[in-house]
Amino acid sequence: MLESLIHHYCIYFRDNRMEYGWIEGLQKNKLIVNPVHGKNQFLPENRIAFSWSDKKIPDNSVQAHDALALHLNNADQFKQNCELETMHSLLEAERDYSLDELASDFLDDPDNQISKLGLFLSLRDDHYWFKHNRNLTYTPRTTEELEVLQIQLARQHERQKRAENIQKWIHQLESGLWNAETNISAEQNILLDQLLNLLAEGVESPFWKEFSSQLEWGNYLGLAEENSLKRWLASAGVPISPGRLTLLRAKVREYFPENVLAETARLKKYPQQTIEIIGDQIPTFTIDAEKTLDYDDAFSVFEWSNGGLLIAVHITDLSFAVHSEEPLFKEAEARLSSVYSLEKTISMFPEVLANDTFSLRAGENRTVLSFYFQLSGNGDFKLMDVANKVICVQDNLSYERADQLIEKGNEFWRLLHNFCLRAQEQRIEKGALNLARKEFGFDISDPKNISIKPLNRNSPANRIIEELAIAVNRETARLFHDADFPGIYRTQSAYELIKEVDEGQPVSLENIRIEPARLTTVCGEHYGLGCDYYMQVTSPIRRFVDLITQQQLKNLINKKEPLFSTEDMMHWAEDITVRQKKYNRAEKDIIKYWKLRYLQQHLGELFEAKIRKINSNNTTDILLLDLDLIIQATGLKEQTETELLLLKILEVSIGPNRIVVQTQTTSTESSVHRL
Repeated sequence: MLESLIHHYCIYFRDNRMEYGWIEGLQKNKLIVNPVHGKNQFLPENRIAFSWSDKKIPDNSVQAHDALALHLNNADQFKQNCELETMHSLLEAERDYSLDELASDFLDDPDNQISKLGLFLSLRDDHYWFKHNRNLTYTPRTTEELEVLQIQLARQHERQKRAENIQKWIHQLESGLWNAETNISAEQNILLDQLLNLLAEGVESPFWKEFSSQLEWGNYLGLAEENSLKRWLASAGVPISPGRLTLLRAKVREYFPENVLAETARLKKYPQQTIEIIGDQIPTFTIDAEKTLDYDDAFSVFEWSNGGLLIAVHITDLSFAVHSEEPLFKEAEARLSSVYSLEKTISMFPEVLANDTFSLRAGENRTVLSFYFQLSGNGDFKLMDVANKVICVQDNLSYERADQLIEKGNEFWRLLHNFCLRAQEQRIEKGALNLARKEFGFDISDPKNISIKPLNRNSPANRIIEELAIAVNRETARLFHDADFPGIYRTQSAYELIKEVDEGQPVSLENIRIEPARLTTVCGEHYGLGCDYYMQVTSPIRRFVDLITQQQLKNLINKKEPLFSTEDMMHWAEDITVRQKKYNRAEKDIIKYWKLRYLQQHLGELFEAKIRKINSNNTTDILLLDLDLIIQATGLKEQTETELLLLKILEVSIGPNRIVVQTQTTSTESSVHRL
């Protein structure tokens, strides 16, 4: 049998690829195949997929290959006329057919080897009408199989088309053919969104596998790939600021979905509740930062004397408008809190709600949840009642304006401040911390001329607002605890003193070791605030935990069943803890970025610093005191960690964050940088 194949032309498979050759002999029961390309192959008979002969036997392999090329050319012409669709329609589905059977049924001359070769090649090229079997038979596909295959082929075509488009569009981006004025298609806009997602999420992006393969990237998003993505987006007119990228990497949601926006439009026309209104003869104010628009808490003063005050702290009531089964609540749950960065505020609710409909704006009637307190001169806050009211704020005060009123001692302001100071003293006597906090105001409107100024977060107005908020949150937690009502408490363990406090100096984080506060469904002390119980309910516009606490509290005071279960609260407490850490880190990273930009504008100037940590890579972590900035530095000689240094800033690098400094031994007070 093997001998009959000698001097035949043949087709065989190697590495799933069809190869052509001439069988020139036999050796040890294997056919010697001289291929068109490469070395001779020694193949068993079952490796030959198709063979044919010619009347004239070639004298050598060169003649054989020439003849083979001619045969294939003639067979290819015949192949073009093979009507596989017609053949498929005339055959029995799901039955296996050999090449000989198909040749006998459909070729005019089944013995014509070139025609039969053309049919074989046509069948091998086809991946639609027939299934290819391992024994070189062919099975007509069923109608159902053809429908599935048609869908698969369409998807494959789309993938191939998309791959070609990606390559083409990336080339256009590299060439600068896209810009802010370019009229790009919806599909091209989708590409930009996907590039942004890649930049933000790296290997966790759902598009990583596709793009990394198309662009021949490695196994991770390196600096080169990141810079390419930034460059392409910038060339398309959508540059990504470091701040925005930081927020995206923290999974901060930028946009609201359509169903939430539709709900927002409805709520803008939501009617006020017909409940008791606190008249405008009662002094009612908010106190917030100058740029604040989402006012979620206010207070009214009803009576005042040296012996005490009767006040109400009002929290904007969202429970009438935001319901747990509706899109707005689900969106707040997905966001968990507003995020405040120097570059942008991303609200938990759409701005028209956060800054208008829900906000306690001066001159507008708003529904609130009011906490009535009797304040005494010794600092006690006694909760008298919690009730729904409607208020009209008289003035949205800034901290600075409120401080001026307190300093003048007008009406109740001096008394309120003194009573709040005494309340703070009571908490400190119980072990509360009063850490000196450094906060700053930034003006980055001109990035080439950044301005930073220190803020006084321990001012009289800040003290009033902080003590009122602590009182509301503490008493809310007490109500939940006494009623054994499901809620999320905020607890904190006692701190440990690890470094003696210098005489006359306040306690700072350098002196203590303290665990961060945690969210839990189990009631416990908050040692950092000196409270037996503590929850968060004062900022329902800004924090999801406050929103759900408010909704639970409404049911509690109205003697209804809990809206949410303990299991709900446990799930939310865990989710909020994880996500809030990312948000806080993002906000700090953005502040650090702008502090470094500020340093770049003050090269050569002198800054006071302390060493925080000496690293093993010839770098030192230092604290620049004026900016409250911890940064890795090079250029320092051996120093002690307690020593106060005077450093000249020589270089500032952003990403990675490093500075190069030079130690100075002498200076005048006026030469040291001060904010």
